[in-house]
Amino acid sequence: MSTSTGTSDTMYRYFSLPVPATPSALAAYKEFRLTFLKVDAACFASSYAREVALTDDIWYKRLNSPFKRTFVAEMASEARQSVLERGNDSQQHETLNESSWVGAVTICAPSGLLPTTTEPLVQAGLYTNWEPYLLVGMWVRPEHRGKGVGKELVKRGLDWAKTFTDPKFNGADKKTEKVAVLVVYDYNTAARALYNKLGFRDLKGIPWEGQTWMAMKV
Repeated sequence: MSTSTGTSDTMYRYFSLPVPATPSALAAYKEFRLTFLKVDAACFASSYAREVALTDDIWYKRLNSPFKRTFVAEMASEARQSVLERGNDSQQHETLNESSWVGAVTICAPSGLLPTTTEPLVQAGLYTNWEPYLLVGMWVRPEHRGKGVGKELVKRGLDWAKTFTDPKFNGADKKTEKVAVLVVYDYNTAARALYNKLGFRDLKGIPWEGQTWMAMKV
């Protein structure tokens, strides 16, 4: 299912990638992720050099997990055509034709998280009553920032977490709270501002040099 939303200048369409992933979805996801690892390398723990060497089997494994969803924003066809009609700048045409994706985010349910990922929460004593959903891979192309794309992507990820039933907690005797968590570099002030506006707050007691864990109830 997909929907469109717009600003005064640009209209976007939002959708989640199919599970299992189609070959076209895999190709687009791979291209987009490698792009943001080159453009904003300092904002991510992984690297272009590492991921460009991954096999398609590994890329498929990422997308085919039933315990995660990737949400994408792209320019609606009408908006893309409108931008092209406003000028003949060759660089503009090249940018638009490279990929229609302008933003994406992935949210991982508890059963999709490795123990090493949740270890900081365990050590801080925060994991006991939490059902953590981790937001990762959040990125919007620079020319589309400030238009509400990131906010809409995160909201869609949170909406999925609200309705998803994780087998680890299905029918559990103890009461747990669904909590969305993420890790952001301290110097990424734009991302921190976005997450604060959405309701995320810094988690205390998790000493990560240069990075901050943030959380909010889902």
